[in-house]
Amino acid sequence: MAKIIKAPVLVLSIVILALATYILGWSQIFTVEKIIIDSKDKKIVKDVMDKITKQPAVVEIGQPLARVDRREIATRLREMLWVENIKLERRLLSGELHISIIARDPIGRLIPRDSTNVNSIGFIDQDLENFYLPTEAVARALAAGEWSEMPEISIQNDSRELRSDIAQLIKTLQGKSLKVERVNAKDQISISTKLVNQGRRLDISWGSVKDLELKIEIMNRLLELKANKSVKNLNLSNPTSPIVSR
Repeated sequence: MAKIIKAPVLVLSIVILALATYILGWSQIFTVEKIIIDSKDKKIVKDVMDKITKQPAVVEIGQPLARVDRREIATRLREMLWVENIKLERRLLSGELHISIIARDPIGRLIPRDSTNVNSIGFIDQDLENFYLPTEAVARALAAGEWSEMPEISIQNDSRELRSDIAQLIKTLQGKSLKVERVNAKDQISISTKLVNQGRRLDISWGSVKDLELKIEIMNRLLELKANKSVKNLNLSNPTSPIVSR
């Protein structure tokens, strides 16, 4: 008796699922009525809209909302070099498709003389690779609210190992609520920063990133001393013999 009852229920479930799939993915009940680019910058909105509607378009008015492919849109928009990914929101009742842009997330901006092209700006990304963007693309990312607090990086004798050390230094310092304005790195044993610590601008020579936590602790202790209220330069290359100067 139980099997006789379950069979119709299963068939009904399949029918409902198929109907729902058809309504969402193939019918004209829930379609794209409006495409909204979530940005206050009109140039970004125009650039993104032009990109996604360029033939063959990756999304069109009248297309079933459920069939809009986020990956296709993201792939198309990554042709704009400052774009990392997108967020997509489908609003079935209003037919609105909202697209939010996620900018690439580099750890720092290479200072102009380190860029290979005067019309581009260099960056180090989260994967420790250097990449270069046209100046206009950087302006678009800044207009999108990204990268405004990014530290500048001056790097010599470039290597992946040195980039890794710089990334570790920036991440650690920012984790201590220190604002890193610039990193100068000649090699792995000659790394320094310009940073802001509780409103004080400081030039810190770290040497290497070895014993970094200890060096930060020593820095804080030195800055707490009344005698060091006017100190602007600290050399912590040798944490057991730090040097301070004005």
